[in-house]
Amino acid sequence: MAEKRNAHVKQNRTSVHKQERSEFDNLGLTKKNADYMFRFNRELTTTKLDAEKKSNIIRQMVKELLDSQKNGVTARGLYGTVSQRINAVLNPPKKPVDFKANFWPNAVYNALAFYIIFNVLYGVMLLINRSQAAYNQAMGIVSITLIAIVVGIGMPLIYNMMDMNVKHKYNGWMRALFIILIFMGWIVMFTISSLIPRGINPVVSPYVNFGLAVISIAAAIYTYHKYDITVNFLAPRAVKK
Repeated sequence: MAEKRNAHVKQNRTSVHKQERSEFDNLGLTKKNADYMFRFNRELTTTKLDAEKKSNIIRQMVKELLDSQKNGVTARGLYGTVSQRINAVLNPPKKPVDFKANFWPNAVYNALAFYIIFNVLYGVMLLINRSQAAYNQAMGIVSITLIAIVVGIGMPLIYNMMDMNVKHKYNGWMRALFIILIFMGWIVMFTISSLIPRGINPVVSPYVNFGLAVISIAAAIYTYHKYDITVNFLAPRAVKK
């Protein structure tokens, strides 16, 4: 009885397989492409993608294959192995972000990052040592703001010039020179900011520094989730392959 039951189960499976395979045999695909789509579809059904998305993927692939096979292109030649195609569907490559279009979100985010660091740094320093000498050595709030802005703008420029995946207008030596000039600009900015009179560049209470840091953290988190931040000084975002 067990053998008959197992035979019946195998027969049902074979019938289901033939039915699934016939769905692709009748779409105008070549035998190889139909077999590829049959095996791909079986793998796709085991994923957690919703039914509508799976259907759209199959429909799009069949359409592409019908066009491509006219020129002798096979499914494997177009998509790689079934496993590779499944991986590509589940982990699509990240689209490259245009540097110019994405420059200011990155500049703002990194300016906020440095603003947080400077405010926390001076806030802790002044909280530990509240002497007049410490206040005289501390950086004024206007200086902190200007330096954070300048450094924030410079960071995306440096990262872009160091990115080997970007087609650069200038050679490596020229880009290295530009990076050195940016660092020199930062040094000059630090020097100039230290000369701003205290009357318009006050050293604020450490609690004000902490308050500004908290506000900046909230703004940085919003910017990070709102835009595609590719230059992240605090915690570099992993690039998807």
